[in-house]
Amino acid sequence: MTSPSFLTLNLVSGLAGAGKSSIARASGRTSISLDGADRAAVSGAIAGTGTRSEVMLEIHPSAVPLEVAVAVMAAGGDLVLHSEAGAIRLGNFVSVLDASTFWRDIRSDKLAPEPPQPCATHGEHDRTVADALVQQIEWASVVVINKTDLSTAAECADLRDFVRLLNPSCQVIFARHGHSSVSAWLPPRVDMLTWLQQSPGWIRQLNGEGLLASGRTGLGYVVYRDPRPFHPGRLASFLSDTSTESGEILRSRGLFRLASRPHVVGSWNSAGPTIAFEPTSMGSHDPESPWGQEIAFFGRNLDGARLTANLDACLLDDREFIGGPMEWRSLTDPFPAWDLNQDDD
Repeated sequence: MTSPSFLTLNLVSGLAGAGKSSIARASGRTSISLDGADRAAVSGAIAGTGTRSEVMLEIHPSAVPLEVAVAVMAAGGDLVLHSEAGAIRLGNFVSVLDASTFWRDIRSDKLAPEPPQPCATHGEHDRTVADALVQQIEWASVVVINKTDLSTAAECADLRDFVRLLNPSCQVIFARHGHSSVSAWLPPRVDMLTWLQQSPGWIRQLNGEGLLASGRTGLGYVVYRDPRPFHPGRLASFLSDTSTESGEILRSRGLFRLASRPHVVGSWNSAGPTIAFEPTSMGSHDPESPWGQEIAFFGRNLDGARLTANLDACLLDDREFIGGPMEWRSLTDPFPAWDLNQDDD
């Protein structure tokens, strides 16, 4: 029996001007610009591939790589036969960074370009440039640091170290004008999507996998854990007044609890200067759900002891904790309400 042929779809992301089209062309593979992140857009792109065996799908700067990958799976299915191309499978997730503008962009609160289609997971477009960069790094099997000719060797090495903090498993390649001295990328994993779900540095840190604590230029991480929930008012004061006292936080991600919302596990997500809190679908009494806080912080010149002390000061004190959830609900909560799709446990 003849084995089916494969159409390998590689996803290429990057901010406008980073050079993702140049990288795609330099790879020698056919490049197709993806107009949207939904199933219809992906199906249209697949239909135009003919009998090619491998293509590069260039995705919009605001598109979330994970969402596009899910659309690819829905449109053709990993290892599911397609009428023209044979079986369709996900290839590498390639992210292209501009070495000359990265540090400015990661510190920006400017909105990323409007996506061609509404974001499936966030509704209204609220993704910042920093959000887009972080997602492109964390959801990548290959990160290309482009335009190295416009940056110093030390700055490029610094960016490489930061990429490896956010995604220790990815292959990092330096390039200029879209060309690299590396002849080929590593072959994609058999189950790329599953592998990528465990690749982000924050997941590895919360799972207890040890990584280099700090780089030569002060880049590093701090993991914060505590079983007690945060007092909403004191946490708001920390975010507005003292979060910068312990160094520059460039990325933080994890799970947390607000005492005023005792039956909801929250998602803590910051990129650059912006932070977002959202409810998760995790059950509050699920064995896998933390009762308190599990957050990984990444940045420059982080003072772990100071950061830990400042976050500890945001927790419920002993008297408040003893009061229990009924009393906690009465605490003044300055954060926006969460739209919960399910009842509290």
